[in-house]
Amino acid sequence: MSQIHRKPAISNCKVVLIASGIALSLLSGSAWSQGRAVRITATVAEIGVIEETEWAIGVIESLAAPRVAAEVDGKVLEIRADEGRAVAAGDILAIIDSAEYRNQKAASDADVGRLSALIRDKELDVERIGKLIGQNLVSQDEADQVAAELDALMQERAAARARAAESTRKVAQAMIRAPVDSEVSIRHIDTGDYVQPGTIAFDLIDVRNLRVRLPFPEYRAPHLRRGMAVRLTSAASGSDSVDAMVTEIRPDVNPANRAISVIVDFGNPGDWRPGASARAELVLERRTGAVTVPQSAIVRRPAGDVVYVIEDGRAIEYLVERGARNGDRVEIRGGLSGGEKIAVDGAGFLTNGASVEISES
Repeated sequence: MSQIHRKPAISNCKVVLIASGIALSLLSGSAWSQGRAVRITATVAEIGVIEETEWAIGVIESLAAPRVAAEVDGKVLEIRADEGRAVAAGDILAIIDSAEYRNQKAASDADVGRLSALIRDKELDVERIGKLIGQNLVSQDEADQVAAELDALMQERAAARARAAESTRKVAQAMIRAPVDSEVSIRHIDTGDYVQPGTIAFDLIDVRNLRVRLPFPEYRAPHLRRGMAVRLTSAASGSDSVDAMVTEIRPDVNPANRAISVIVDFGNPGDWRPGASARAELVLERRTGAVTVPQSAIVRRPAGDVVYVIEDGRAIEYLVERGARNGDRVEIRGGLSGGEKIAVDGAGFLTNGASVEISES
């Protein structure tokens, strides 16, 4: 019987010893962890300017993309500009046969010369008749007849001059010219083609003056206005961002996507191309005196967003209210006043009151 009771006693001692060892180990580990400093990097909560922005993606368009058509009929004699070529306003793109119009101009010029000679002769007749009337040698009816003939000749000469001017205009129109500084996008005609007025000859694109249409959410409509600052970037370009302004705002909301279109016109900074996408950041509001911290300094806790302020080598937890974000910096609308030293790298491992060691890096 004694052997039967002795084993439980020994077993109970072992349980007590094991439990005591575990407790001592936990207490020892806890004390060790409480005494260990967490290595962090720190910075200062800055006071500066923050911008509240809204972004959108649009497609770059040419501000002017004229389709140049032939203005006279005739055979195309020469092509002077091909696709991809840069042309200045007034440069000749193609030449249409203008021999017919030159001949018409020559005939009209000859008519003007002939009629001018007849008019000079008739003017002398009017002058002579005027003298004879004073001597009662001719009747008034005869004088009126000569004056009417002179007027008819002058009208014919005016018509001949108009025909000559029209022929001159057609001769000039036989040379198809670029209306604006641009690049040739598409050439629709070839040498030997017969064209008529209205035949599209070239599609041009103005690559110096560009436009982008940006869809913004309809709830932003009350905040949109002309002249607002916009920063544009394009993945298809190696150039830096472009600072521009809102040029126009469409009055209606697109029923397909419930967006309102904002139009931004801007000058090409170098290698931006129509048809490429552009990312726009619209500055809705610019606030000065804003407290900002790095994004990594804000830690999400059950109570909300917190920032750890370093005071006497310890991390003190401050509940904060987020605001706008610019790049890697976030506005703090409540909880900090600016100038506090805060934890950045390693902030996520901190608890309120934890000891910290600030790393130089």
